[in-house]
Amino acid sequence: MALSLCGQAYHVGDLYTAPNGSKGIVFFVLPDGSGGWVVALNDASTGCKWGDAIDVPEIPDLMYGILNYQQANFDTAGYQKTALIRAFQNNSQTYAAGKVDFANGWYLPSPAQLSILFAQRPIIDAAIINAGGTLMAYDWYWTCSESDYQNACAVHFGNAGTNGRGDFRFNQNKSVNCRVRAVRSFSYGYEPVPLSYQWSTGATTPDITVSPSQTTTYTVTVSASNGCADTVSHTVVVYSRDTLTFDQTACEEFEWQGQTYTTSGDYTFTYPRPGGCDSVVILHLTVDHTPQATISVSADAICSGEEVTLEAKIPHVEVGYILCTDNSFVKPADYASSGKVAKGVVFYVDNSGGHGWAIHLHDQASGMQWGGYGTDNPSLDNFTQANEAITDCDGLANTQLLRDAGDATVYPAAWAVDYDNGWYLPAAGQLRLMLTEIVTLNASLQAAGGTVFSMNTLFNYWSSTEYGSSTAWRMLHTGFVIGTSKTTESGVRSVRNF
Repeated sequence: MALSLCGQAYHVGDLYTAPNGSKGIVFFVLPDGSGGWVVALNDASTGCKWGDAIDVPEIPDLMYGILNYQQANFDTAGYQKTALIRAFQNNSQTYAAGKVDFANGWYLPSPAQLSILFAQRPIIDAAIINAGGTLMAYDWYWTCSESDYQNACAVHFGNAGTNGRGDFRFNQNKSVNCRVRAVRSFSYGYEPVPLSYQWSTGATTPDITVSPSQTTTYTVTVSASNGCADTVSHTVVVYSRDTLTFDQTACEEFEWQGQTYTTSGDYTFTYPRPGGCDSVVILHLTVDHTPQATISVSADAICSGEEVTLEAKIPHVEVGYILCTDNSFVKPADYASSGKVAKGVVFYVDNSGGHGWAIHLHDQASGMQWGGYGTDNPSLDNFTQANEAITDCDGLANTQLLRDAGDATVYPAAWAVDYDNGWYLPAAGQLRLMLTEIVTLNASLQAAGGTVFSMNTLFNYWSSTEYGSSTAWRMLHTGFVIGTSKTTESGVRSVRNF
C-alpha cells in the first residue's frame, strides 16, 4: 500500500507563518487538525479606543446577563465582526478594529477567541518569547463584540475570572484605552476549489453516460489543487435478457449467495454488491486531506443496449444538516417535505466534508450522576486543566471503557445512551464544539422536532472525560467546562459519528 502525504498540520504552540510573511502562535486547533486560530506575536496597539459612542447596527448588542454572557462565550465570528466594524468606521486606523492588519487576514478577536487564548497561555507564552514576540500584558484587551452604543466587551489578561478563562467586562466604555492583540484563522478544511476528473474512458467531466455490452469496471481519478488525488472504481454488471432457472435438492438446509434457506419456496437473487477484504491498519499521521470521492449510478445493472449514468461525487455536509434514519442528510429547510425521519443534527464536520459528529434530537436524562465516585478509572486519561479537557474528543472510546468498567448502577451516565445503535456520551471537547454551534443547532432541532436548548435557562451536561477519582468534566450553559463531583446530577445528551 502506498501513501501520499500532503501538507502539514499545526498544534497549539506552533509558530505559524501567514502567506504575507507575518507570524503568530497557534492557540486553537480543530480536532482533526484541519484548521484553527493564531495569535499575533505582538500587540497591534498598547492603548486605543474601541470607537465612538454610536451603535454599530449590524452587530448584535451583548448587554451583561446570563443569556448574553453565554452568547459571548459562543461568539467566534471575529473576522466577520471586524469587517463590519471597519466598514462602519470607514476603515479608520484610530480605533481598535483599524489597528489590525485586516488586509492580510488579521482581525480583532471575539470574546470566545480571547477566552480560549487566555486558557492556553501556559502553552503559548513560551512559544511567543521563543519567536521573538512579547507576552500579553496584565491589562484589558478589546474584543470585536459591542454591548450597546457606548460600551464594548473586553477581557482582562491578568484576572482569571470564572473558571480561569479571563475576566469579562461587558460594559467597558468605548472611549477607554485598551490594548489590541490581533488573531487570524487558518484552515486545511473543505474548500470549493476546482477539481479535475479523469475517467478510464478518457472523459474529463464529472459525469459520464455509457452503454457497455458486457460487464465493465469504470475508474475515475479526482484531483484537487493541493496535489492530492483519490481514485475510485465501480463495476457495471451487464446481464443478458435470458432468465436462468435451476433445481436443487438439499437435506435440512441450503446455502446460496450467502443466505441459508430452511423452507421450500421460490427465491430471487439480483446482482449483489461485491465484497472487499477487511483489513486492520493502525496509522497515526497528519495529512492534507484528499477529496473523498464516491460514484453515484442511475442503475447498478442493466440489460444489453440500455444506458447507465455514473457521476463522481464529493460528499459535503454542513453544521446544522439533519441526519436521518436512513443515514442521509437534508437541509433544515428541506426536511418537512423530504418524507424522511430525523435522528440527529450535525454539529461538526471534518475537512473531508463528509464525516463528523451529530447530536441526538433529545436529552437522554436531565438529572443523572456520572457515577464511579471515589474510583479513578485506570483506562481513562485524567485531565486536570480545562484547556486540556477540551482537547479530548474521543467520546466513543471513553463511553466503551466506562461501560466495560461497570454496569448502569456504577456508571449511569454512560449507560443512559443508546450505545448499541452508535450513540455515546460525548467527550469534553465534543461538548465544547457543540455548544459553540448552539444557535444553528437550535434552529435545526426545531425543524426536526427535537428538543432545543433553552437559551434563557441554566443547563449543563456530562461529558465522558474524567478529572480524577471523585470528579468528572461537565459543560455549563456558558460554554465552560468545569470539574464537578461525580455525584452531581446533570444532563445527558448523546452524540454519534457519521
